[in-house]
Amino acid sequence: MTSDRVSSLGCEEDDTALGYYDDDDLEAFSDAGLGCEDGVLGFSDSLNGDVKPRILLMGLRRSGKSSIQKVVFHKMSPNETLFLESTNKICREDVSSSSFVSFQIWDFPGQIDFFDPSFDYEMIFIGTGALIFVIDSQDDYVEALSRLHLTVTRAYKVNPDIHFEVFIHKVDGLSDDHKIEKQGDIHKRANDDLADTGLERIHLSFYLTSIYDHSIFEAFSKVVQKLIPQLPTLENLLNIFISNSGIEKAFLFDVVSKIYIATDSSPVDMQTYELCCDMIDVVIDISCIYGLENNVAGLPYDKESMAIIHLNNTTVMYLKEVTKFLAMVCFLRKESFDRKGKFVKKNYLHVCQKLTMWFNHATLDCIRKMDIATGPEKWS
Repeated sequence: MTSDRVSSLGCEEDDTALGYYDDDDLEAFSDAGLGCEDGVLGFSDSLNGDVKPRILLMGLRRSGKSSIQKVVFHKMSPNETLFLESTNKICREDVSSSSFVSFQIWDFPGQIDFFDPSFDYEMIFIGTGALIFVIDSQDDYVEALSRLHLTVTRAYKVNPDIHFEVFIHKVDGLSDDHKIEKQGDIHKRANDDLADTGLERIHLSFYLTSIYDHSIFEAFSKVVQKLIPQLPTLENLLNIFISNSGIEKAFLFDVVSKIYIATDSSPVDMQTYELCCDMIDVVIDISCIYGLENNVAGLPYDKESMAIIHLNNTTVMYLKEVTKFLAMVCFLRKESFDRKGKFVKKNYLHVCQKLTMWFNHATLDCIRKMDIATGPEKWS
């Protein structure tokens, strides 16, 4: 591939606030320890508010929970996770990688029995938006399924609005047929367990994941999207944009974590998502080298940040800054870009302007009031 232009994007990691709790420090989950001030109740009406949804990361020991967190949110190399020690403390992390993707991740050690009578597990689940249960696909998962059933049923009784996500992890060492077989077996057993207890109404979502490819980023993207109540509005805006601009696919990305918070309604294939992630990596790496002038410290990312990459299959990838940590990535044919490139850029800027206005003013009315007449222009 060849790059026409790569402008500045940030190379620094997101600011995070970490909190650790010993497994015997159960008072961390008392009424005084959790509440609105900790920002754990979910998305507020204001997108830029201090209240954050909470995502719980649970599973048995050595299932890969901490590795997932380090790779997705700390840019750790997958090979470096081999040297991570087993987690023996409850870890709480504030993820504030963009003005939109803002939540807390709680990493629970597998050996902690948080259903112990002395443990106030209700305070954990009350403010939770999503519960991710990680199952090691290369290990015997009978015990994991039993723990999953116990966790899900208890959590549902406390908070029926929790999204339950199951990551069938470490599938990189399995063949494609074996992956499908594992997923089908785990799916059937988990849902049969729920049916046996009369809880068929609980919905479990299953994902095949690995830290050695982009599957873990795509799975986390889908989890985060479920915590965004304005997602249908964002998708509708992107649908209008691509239909009026001759674009085949559009994503709204958090450039730090490579989580896409929205895309249009057309299906997402893994190859397209991997290309987006690779483009973001290229832009960030080059920006870290050439994006700052006179060795000035800071983020080499501003309203001029953009990139165009021509692939060898007549496809053009277009990246443009939206907000401080958000970027839109689009795919279109080379002939469309050559004939109507300026027009596409104009519509691109129009949509980015509307999104920026929405994020800055934190009001849904900004998007609701946008109709076709004030949206992107259509070309024939």
